[in-house]
Amino acid sequence: MTTRTKAVVAILVAVYLAGLGMLVGTLIERMRFDQQRAHVLDRYEQALREWHAFRMALERNAEGQR
Repeated sequence: MTTRTKAVVAILVAVYLAGLGMLVGTLIERMRFDQQRAHVLDRYEQALREWHAFRMALERNAEGQR
């Protein structure tokens, strides 16, 4: 292989590795974001269930007082 061919191959490998690194970094960041989002949504859903249970208890009490 000539020096020019080696340089082209080295550049192509470097570009490939840089692209692969960016894709892996993006994938890891998305996984972390989804994990944090899931945690927030779980807390929200729990609060919503508690609120609905509270409202249902109020309605039951209101019906019982009639």
